[in-house]
Amino acid sequence: MIKVMGGRSIKLLYAFLTLFLHLKPAHGFTSGVGNDSVKCIEKERQALLEFKKGFVNGYYMLSSWGSEDEKDCCNWEGVHCNSQTGNVLELNLYSSGLRGMISPSLLELPYLTYLDLSYNDFNQSHIPKFIGSLGNLKSLYLSGANLNGPIPHQLGNLSLLQNLYLNNNDLKIVENLEWLSRLSSIDELDLSSTNLSIANDWLEVLSRLPKLSGLILASCDLPPVVDISSLPHINFSKSLTVIDLSTNHVSQSIFPWLFNYSTGLVDIDLSNNQLGGSIPDASGNMNSLRFLYLDDNQLEGGVPKFFGNMCALQTLSIKNNKLSGQLVGLTHNLSGCVQYSVERLFLQGNQMKGSVPKSIGNLSMLQSLYLGSNLLEGEISEQHFSNLSRLKVLWLSNNSLTLKFSNDWVPPFHLLSIDLSSCSLGPDFPKWLSTQRLVYHLDISYSGISDTIPSWFWNLSTVSYLNLSNNKLSGFLNSLLCLGLVQSFYLDLSNNQLSGDLPDCFMQWQNLVVLNLANNNLSGEIPSSMGSLIKLMVLDLSNNSFLGELPLSLQNCTKLSFINLRDNLFSGKLPAWMGESLLSLVILNLQSNKFHGCIPLQLCQLAHIQFFDLSENNISGNIPRCLYNLTAMTFKNTNNRPTNIGDYAYVDGTQVQFVFFIGGNYVFKTIVSWKGQSYVYGKNFGEMRSIDLSSNKLTGKIPAEIFSLTELKALNLAGNMLTGLIPQGIGRLKQLESLDLSSNQLFGSIPASIADLNFLSFLNLSYNKLSGRIPTGTQIQTANSSGFIGNLALCGPPLTPKCPGDVQPNAEPPKDGSKNNQEDEDEFLKCLYIGMGLGFMVGFWGVCCSLMWNRSWRHLYFRLLSNLNDWFYVTMMLNIARLKRMFQT
Repeated sequence: MIKVMGGRSIKLLYAFLTLFLHLKPAHGFTSGVGNDSVKCIEKERQALLEFKKGFVNGYYMLSSWGSEDEKDCCNWEGVHCNSQTGNVLELNLYSSGLRGMISPSLLELPYLTYLDLSYNDFNQSHIPKFIGSLGNLKSLYLSGANLNGPIPHQLGNLSLLQNLYLNNNDLKIVENLEWLSRLSSIDELDLSSTNLSIANDWLEVLSRLPKLSGLILASCDLPPVVDISSLPHINFSKSLTVIDLSTNHVSQSIFPWLFNYSTGLVDIDLSNNQLGGSIPDASGNMNSLRFLYLDDNQLEGGVPKFFGNMCALQTLSIKNNKLSGQLVGLTHNLSGCVQYSVERLFLQGNQMKGSVPKSIGNLSMLQSLYLGSNLLEGEISEQHFSNLSRLKVLWLSNNSLTLKFSNDWVPPFHLLSIDLSSCSLGPDFPKWLSTQRLVYHLDISYSGISDTIPSWFWNLSTVSYLNLSNNKLSGFLNSLLCLGLVQSFYLDLSNNQLSGDLPDCFMQWQNLVVLNLANNNLSGEIPSSMGSLIKLMVLDLSNNSFLGELPLSLQNCTKLSFINLRDNLFSGKLPAWMGESLLSLVILNLQSNKFHGCIPLQLCQLAHIQFFDLSENNISGNIPRCLYNLTAMTFKNTNNRPTNIGDYAYVDGTQVQFVFFIGGNYVFKTIVSWKGQSYVYGKNFGEMRSIDLSSNKLTGKIPAEIFSLTELKALNLAGNMLTGLIPQGIGRLKQLESLDLSSNQLFGSIPASIADLNFLSFLNLSYNKLSGRIPTGTQIQTANSSGFIGNLALCGPPLTPKCPGDVQPNAEPPKDGSKNNQEDEDEFLKCLYIGMGLGFMVGFWGVCCSLMWNRSWRHLYFRLLSNLNDWFYVTMMLNIARLKRMFQT
């Protein structure tokens, strides 16, 4: 109902309270009416049975309905009746596994006041209009029920309605929210994830709800309110305490409404909107405020001074804005009564600068301090924390801070979450961490530590999220993997100097989701116990010296989405079991190993694969025709929703997000051969679709089926022994940007359809046996000529050799000496004409004079002419006679 995010304890508490209210036996939900002499009304009993028929699932919840042992519907699960009249008052089927339709038989329950069908599955059906006729309804809960379509305006007829929850469906409005203004009794309203993009009247309508106390319109695509002063009757309810407008298009024009009309607010969430400029002064009007979230906007300027006067404030979250100023100024502004109450301070992702003032220790109630990703610099000493005994969360990452503590310093706090990434902690491993026995989240990556991991570190058995990457840690992994941290689900030790074999202790790490040991000096074979990591989603062992075959036990890791094993010494045949068991794979990188044999047909079953790299191995045989089954390279990802993995993580692109940590995520990175260069892709992976089979021993033809992967952006088959023609179907790869077929034995002409690849910016066909004219096209003619060299029979632009039949264009005469050139040309023409005249005269008179002066030649000439005339006459007459006979018959 309300998004649960780390640090927002009020929302977490609110969610649990709401769940409790849904599940508690309100007035005897499951125990009946408590009076055996009163039975339910038979007409209403039949209505409930008819309602039950609308579902194909969920009968385990409704098993008591209509049974021979229990005919009194007031004792049915989820049903509550009036203890005196027997009328059904409440129907609570929250999260009951129901699947089907909402039956209109509910209209036969005229006294129904409470209806909760949340978190069932109504198969994208619409909200029934007849619900608007349940005139006594006070609470309507349809959250997360897989409903679709417009919200019926008939709901505006429910004048007694106090609680309306339609959140987390695929609902929208058709025209406006006018129907909402008729709900004069509404107290709590949650329309989160409803499409309200055309509701330009949303603020005006909400202002007419005098009893509204809780308003949640998160992720509703709300349009901005340009000028509140132009809206009539904006006099909002003084009872409003909770307002969540996060993830919309709300602008800073909302501030006057909030600060001037809503003085009783306790919780404000305007995160992920379009708030800009500075935060206006609201001194005197926010005395009740305890939670303020303004994250992920474009707010500028400093932290306002009036924040220091909000004496009830417990959480201030303004991360990921453009706030600036000295941090010492912030603590000065927070010099009022806030120092006795503020518990959580979120300021990361801004442009706060200066050093961390020691006066921050005056915030003695502080529990969470988030200052990461700012422009802070200088040293932090023990004095900064001397009074922060309540501190539980410390995030100082991505600043230029140096932490200097004495070796025997014992902090006054016991932290749960620590993020000191990019802070200077080294060169020794920070000893004060040995006192933090309750920490579950620890990130000290990029911290300049050049040391071995001390033995006491493995006593921190509660650490479930551990990132020690990008330091110079040395030593072996035996102690880590076999003695401590066995409950961890995130382990990143990449980019260090760790060495030795992997111990066979992974059977103790069955909660592990991310394992990154890349860029170390590790060696040996992969132990079979790694197959015990049944929750593993990320496996990165790249750039080590691992060898041998991959253990068959890895097929048990069926949740694997990202595998990077490049730059090792793995050998053996390509594992066919990957295509049979690891069906969730999105990225598979086996580049630069010693795998051999053919490409197994089973790998064609990886329907979710977006990056497929088998380059620089010893793979032979043909390219499988079944690659067209890699359907993730055929369709765009139109589903922008992340994929849930268990109860604590989800996959979004190449990012694994852990829901119990703010910023506690892992972005999978891999190297992509792209346009002749190598690039590291992580969050920028986006819609990348790539196949790289280069530098192997592949033979045969390029299968035409590969060109059905129409979303492919990079194709590299270079450095093999492929032969045959380039298939004409290559023009189907409309999204292709990088194509490398170089150093093969391809022959014939380049298909004309290659000119249809409008996004192609890198093309390499060099060193084949191609012939003929290079097709014309903007992308082709602007390509580098080096992409065509080594094909002796190719011609045409961008190559210098012209094709046979090409017309040499007229050359422009040089500017210097143009007069002499013109004179030379005129002289040449004169000579040409004179020569032609003399030749004609000599030829003509030579023949005529010979006939005149030689009698025998003259007689022979005229006899020849006479014989030719006779032959022509006889031949013509014979043909005429033949034609006449044909027509007569």
